[in-house]
Amino acid sequence: MDEEWSVSEAGRGGYMSHVVVFDECVATDRADLVADAVEFLAALPGVTAVDHVEREVIEFDARGVPTSRLSGALRRWWDAAAAEQRPWMAATDRAARTVHDLVAAYGYQRHGLRLTRALDGELTHVVSVEHHFGRSPDDHALALTADVVLCLPEPQRFTVVSYTGALDDEAALAGAVTGRVIPALDAVPTVAAMLDRWQVKRSIEESGRRPYWITEGRLHARVLVSRGRLDEARQLYQEDFERSQPMQRPHLLALVERLGVAPLTTASSPHLTVAEEATLAAWQAHTPAAVGLLRQVTGARLDGSRRSLDELATWLSRPPDRLQATFAGIAPVLPAPFYGFRTWDDIRSGRVAFEPWRRVTAELVTAYLGQVVIRRAHGTAWGIAGDGELAMVRRGGTGVLSRVFALADQAIGAPGDRFDPRRLGGLADDMVRWVDDGRYPPWVVRLGMPGP
Repeated sequence: MDEEWSVSEAGRGGYMSHVVVFDECVATDRADLVADAVEFLAALPGVTAVDHVEREVIEFDARGVPTSRLSGALRRWWDAAAAEQRPWMAATDRAARTVHDLVAAYGYQRHGLRLTRALDGELTHVVSVEHHFGRSPDDHALALTADVVLCLPEPQRFTVVSYTGALDDEAALAGAVTGRVIPALDAVPTVAAMLDRWQVKRSIEESGRRPYWITEGRLHARVLVSRGRLDEARQLYQEDFERSQPMQRPHLLALVERLGVAPLTTASSPHLTVAEEATLAAWQAHTPAAVGLLRQVTGARLDGSRRSLDELATWLSRPPDRLQATFAGIAPVLPAPFYGFRTWDDIRSGRVAFEPWRRVTAELVTAYLGQVVIRRAHGTAWGIAGDGELAMVRRGGTGVLSRVFALADQAIGAPGDRFDPRRLGGLADDMVRWVDDGRYPPWVVRLGMPGP
């Protein structure tokens, strides 16, 4: 198999006899060659049809022609075409020269499409010029990144400025270099200067946002470790632990141990924070009362039957103002991260409504749905999934709160012909099947267990 691509016979029964699969990076960086390969194959003797089905996949029909002959012809063409100097390559090189002309006075040296300024043994500034294809091989863009590279002792790279513009727009490129790249890199001439900004959690990116994002906090912590300031580093790693997802935490704990930082504070399960474990315990204790409250406000028996779930789903379709009045003054039990990473991201961005009464509605329905699942699949327990979502686990496991929240959001105020009340029972059926399915080990942490 070639590094860039491979030719093989297609499966039987297809419309085409052969397929070319390109390496994903090659398909991205040399989209022009991939497009030209379509034309080359179409003109090759014995090829009767060609279809560029995906960015990195070309199918073609050449029945009766040996695969080795097709591959050899394509290899000879590809090597010759790849050696050609294309106009976009010359334009990219001109852009690199333009950047060098602007930054040379600041001590930068050019190395092809990279320009570097070594400030000391720990810190280097790097400006990189890259060509990108647009939506078609005829669309070209220029990308410029300005990075700080630290040796801690292994290299750590962090981008402070990113710019993308038209390949031939030298005025815009010059403005980005003089107005953004040079000032942003000059603002962090030493590691000490970076630490001064990080001390107040101000980003070294050109935006200077406060607080910086979690990825930058990790770099801050690594620099502190390199300076022997382990207590300060531990505090940052503790914050990182509490903001990250349970599935990510084992890697963080291993890193902290490897760096010689004191152990972080965790719950009895090292995958959970103390607050998460306490919230999960409180939720388990709260569910009987939650089901009782739901029975009270709905007037339904809620006897664990499939019919009771249909009745509950029908009740959910009440107008929003009536539900809001019903749950006025009742506080939700579960914080936003218990809705799972994706739903929480939608919450933070404002893409979904997240008023307290909606949360209480979802929590009460979740408590009852969980009771139904536990009744039908004995041994099922509440837990926390790998992305932080409230989940259920037996032999298998699955998140539940985000599913109920999404279902309730669609049901509330929906006309009878717009929402099928059987969907809640269908979700219960799925939950029972998922927690009973041991083919895929669940990433769910339950109380009193060390986790996956």
